[in-house]
Amino acid sequence: MTGTPPPAPVHPVAGRAAGAPTVLLVHGMSDTWRSWGPLAALLPTGWRSVAAELPWKAGTDHGWRRRGTPGAWLAATVRAMAEPPDVVVGHSLGANAVLEMIATEPDVTPRGAMLIAPFYCPPDLPVTWAVHERAQANFVQIIDEGLRNRLGERLAGLDAETLASMRDIMVDRIGPVGFTTLFDHFTATAGLPLHAVTVPTMVLTGGRDPSLDGPRATALRAQLPDAHVVVEPEFHHFCHLDQATEVARHVAGFVEKVCPDSVIRGGTP
Repeated sequence: MTGTPPPAPVHPVAGRAAGAPTVLLVHGMSDTWRSWGPLAALLPTGWRSVAAELPWKAGTDHGWRRRGTPGAWLAATVRAMAEPPDVVVGHSLGANAVLEMIATEPDVTPRGAMLIAPFYCPPDLPVTWAVHERAQANFVQIIDEGLRNRLGERLAGLDAETLASMRDIMVDRIGPVGFTTLFDHFTATAGLPLHAVTVPTMVLTGGRDPSLDGPRATALRAQLPDAHVVVEPEFHHFCHLDQATEVARHVAGFVEKVCPDSVIRGGTP
């Protein structure tokens, strides 16, 4: 059962300058608001970056889904902010929360919305067991990639068996309820009224990211005809971490486009 969820905490990440834009950063499932730190540090000096601590953060029991959809949680958070964000940037489930919010919450209209590595179910895609199995395999692949990102230099000292065991522990920690939550939201994107979106939108995904492969990226572009869809061939699902410099350039360019005020266009990273 869902309703109106409470606002989530919002934490400052970087910057604070009069007249500069405010960028709200939204993390994915089992992630943390702190993960945006490296990317925020690469944005132009003075831009105000804040990150929401959504209930699908690491360690959740996924009970949040009974109180509202991801878009409803994010909308409640934005409404409660003392200074509304100029641009909202989301990653993975956070990106889908942004997409749902701008499609279904007409009173929440930032100057721009950016979706990094979202997942999308085309309206004409039959949801079969094969689709479910593929989604589950992609889920494990993405967790494996996330683990490798977190390990960093320590990855070189691990053998394949140890790495696989660590990945399986992470899969079990998120659990079947976590995967089901993601899959439910994936299929729900097929019914979003994307034709109602009036907020300037950019979609950034990678050629090596299973969450939005070629056909689904094409389908999303068709449903969001005014959106700017960029597919970087070498980007993975966690491109905001392992390709932070390149992603920061995309974010900065988009923010400057939708916030063309002279004081905002003071520089690029």
